[in-house]
Amino acid sequence: MTLADLTKTRGLRFATGALVISCALFVWTLVGAVRAEPLPAATPMTPTNVDAMKRLPLHPPVDVQAAVEKDLFADDRAAPATPYRMPGEESADAPPKATPPKPALIGTAIAEDGRSFATLQLADTTRLVHVGSKLGDWIVRSIARGKVVLETNDGARAELAVPHPGT
Repeated sequence: MTLADLTKTRGLRFATGALVISCALFVWTLVGAVRAEPLPAATPMTPTNVDAMKRLPLHPPVDVQAAVEKDLFADDRAAPATPYRMPGEESADAPPKATPPKPALIGTAIAEDGRSFATLQLADTTRLVHVGSKLGDWIVRSIARGKVVLETNDGARAELAVPHPGT
């Protein structure tokens, strides 16, 4: 195929132009990838607090080999003195957490299509909230006429009611 054949029809001229442009973009991208800027020199890492590095671990190391060698069905086997806790889980003798302050319910608006909302006030903040919204530590679980049910991540539950409905 000659150059004259490539420029005969409008479609072939357009395709030839697109091919030339794509080749130019390919070369430009390839040159940009090869000519990358050098990375800056890394700063040496120095510990800011050597005492924190010298501290002992929070839990003693576990002797896995001794656990593997023990007989699983031995008669003298007994439960540990303290039950195992997952990392981050509080122990049973930990003091209970204080319940966060409850917001005040100012009013509710109920809609049939599930777009109900309530007006809550916590400290000096007043907000319109929907089911699933978060206000402080509280999450809105349900909104009904004159009533809102809130819950915290810790499982504390609060049912708020409008103090004087209809006034």
